[in-house]
Amino acid sequence: MRIFLLTLLAVSLLFGCSSSDDADTSDGDFTPDGDESETDAPDPDGDADTAEADAEEEAEVEADPSLLQAHTTLVQRLEPIFSEYGDECEDDDSDYCENPALAVPDLEVFEQAGFGEWRTSEGEALGREYAPGATETEYGTRRSLFTWAHMSDIHITDEESPSRLALYDTMAIPSALRPQDIYSEVVLDAAVRTINYFHAQSPIDLVLASGDMSDNAQYNEIRNFIGIMNGGLVDPDSGNDDDPVPGESNDPQDVFEAEGLQGIPWIVALGNHDQLILGNWEISEDRIATTKSGDASGGTRDGETFEIVSGDIVADENRMALPHQDMIRMFAEDPAAMEGHGFTQENVAENRGYYVYEPNGNAIVRFIVLDSAYRPYGYDSSSLTFVSPVIDREQHDDFLVPELERAKTDRKFVIVSMHHGSWKLQDDGYPEDYITTETLVNTLSAYPNVLIHCIGHSHENTLALHAAEDDESGYFEIQASSLIDWPQQFRFFELVDNGNGTLSVYTVVVDHQNEFGSMSEISRAYSLIDVQTGWGEGGSGVSEQRNVEMIFTIPDGFEDAVGQAAARENVQAVTTWTE
Repeated sequence: MRIFLLTLLAVSLLFGCSSSDDADTSDGDFTPDGDESETDAPDPDGDADTAEADAEEEAEVEADPSLLQAHTTLVQRLEPIFSEYGDECEDDDSDYCENPALAVPDLEVFEQAGFGEWRTSEGEALGREYAPGATETEYGTRRSLFTWAHMSDIHITDEESPSRLALYDTMAIPSALRPQDIYSEVVLDAAVRTINYFHAQSPIDLVLASGDMSDNAQYNEIRNFIGIMNGGLVDPDSGNDDDPVPGESNDPQDVFEAEGLQGIPWIVALGNHDQLILGNWEISEDRIATTKSGDASGGTRDGETFEIVSGDIVADENRMALPHQDMIRMFAEDPAAMEGHGFTQENVAENRGYYVYEPNGNAIVRFIVLDSAYRPYGYDSSSLTFVSPVIDREQHDDFLVPELERAKTDRKFVIVSMHHGSWKLQDDGYPEDYITTETLVNTLSAYPNVLIHCIGHSHENTLALHAAEDDESGYFEIQASSLIDWPQQFRFFELVDNGNGTLSVYTVVVDHQNEFGSMSEISRAYSLIDVQTGWGEGGSGVSEQRNVEMIFTIPDGFEDAVGQAAARENVQAVTTWTE
C-alpha cells in the first residue's frame, strides 16, 4: 500500500496543507538520486492490478472502519520503497535530506521525493533456532502455556517541554527531536487497540513494556502512558490549551478516549528516559525546576504550530521530572491496578526498581524484571552522561541469583526483562559496585529454566542466543523495536509444550493497527522519513531475527510441572497469528 496520497490527505485535513491533486508539480517530483521527472511515479508494486486492489480495499475500509483487520508480520509486512537506513541521503545536500523534524508540519518535499512510502508485501515465514541440547523432533500433542506482548520505547513526549534540546538535534544525537514526536500518545493507543484485537480472538496473558515509557521522565508523560494503557480520557497537551485544528479529536493536542487494555494485566521495566533527563542526565532539584518552568532556552515545539521555538514559554507544573522513587510510585500506586504493574509498596519504600512478577493462575512462568538505569551509588563517574546501563552488585547478588534459585526450586520458567541489552552493561568506573556483561550472561545462561530475556533501548528488532559455558543450557535475548521510531512495532510471544519433551517459544513482530489517514498512520510515515533521510534512529533488523520459533529441551525435573500447568489447545503462533 502506498502512503504518499494517504499521508498528504491526512496532513491536508489536519493542517490545511494542499493535497497532491492540488500541489504544483510543474517542476516534477523529487527523486532520491537528484533526478527530476514530470511523469507519474511507477507503481511501487510494479502491478497496476495490485495498486487498484489496494485502492479498493482502502475505500472499502474507509466506508466501514469495522472491516479494518490487524495482522502480524507473518501475514503481511510493510516494506519501505527506499532503504530505511538513510542510504539515499549519504553525501546529498538536497532539500529532502535536511532534518525533517524541523519541517513539521509541512513534509511535502520529503513525500514528493518518495520518502515515507511503503508497499504491503507478503509476510515473513517463521525461522527456527535451537537452544543448546535441543534437536529437531516430531511434535506430539501441543499445548499453549503462556502468551505475552512485549512493547518498548514509546517515548510518550511532551513536545512542548522546556527540557527538550530541539535546537541541538543532529544525526549524531538524533533523539532530541523527531518529526513524529507530536503523535506518541495516539501511536500507543493504536498499539493497545491492536493487542486487544488479537486478545479477542485468543487470550493474551500479559503485556510487558520494557522501558522508556516517557521521553523526559515527566509526570504528565507517565500519566498519559498509564492512562492509555488503562483506558479513559487522555490529554496530550501541556502549557497553553492548544487546538491547532478547531474541533474535537482532529489534531494531536486534543483530548481523546483511549480504549485501554481489555482485561490484560501489564507490567513495566524502567528505562533510562524514565529515570534521567532526556535519558542522559541526573534528575536534580535544579533540573526539576527547569522542567516546570517557562525557560525553553534549548528549544522546544510551539503547541499550536509545532514549529521550533526558544526562550519564554508557558510554564506547567505537570511537567515535573520524577525522581526514581516517585517514578516507581506512579506505577505502584496506580488505582486501576491491584498489582502495581509489578511494583509494590516495598519497592517504593526501598526505592528499588526491580521485582518479581507472578502471573495469576497456574502459570508456569515467572517474570524477573531488572533495573538497568538507576545508579544507587550516585552519579559521580567520569561519564558525560549516564545513558549507558549498569546493574549494581546488590541487585545481582541479593536479588537476581536468589530469585533464579527460587524459580528453579519452584519449577518455574523464567522470563527476564530490563530496558537495555546485556551487551551495553558497564561498570561505570566502579567494578566493585557494578557487574559486567559477562557476569550477567553467565548467571542467566547457567539456569536451564531461563528461556527469554526481553529488552528494548536500541530501537531495532534483534535476537541473540547466549549459551552456558558448558554448552548445556542457554537462553535468547530478544529486543523489540521502538514504538516511537520506525518501524513502530512490538512483539508477541508464546510458550508452547510440544508434547515431546521440548518447549517452543515463538516470537512474532506486529505492526500497530490504524485507520487509513489516521494520526498514528501519519506518525508511522514520518518515522520512516526520519530514518530514510539519515536523521532518525530505529530499524526493522534482519529478517532472521524477527519471526522465530525457538526450541528448548525441558530441563530435568520440570516434566511434571509442564504436564500439570494450565494450558490452551490453541497454539496462537500457528493459528490466529497467521490469519
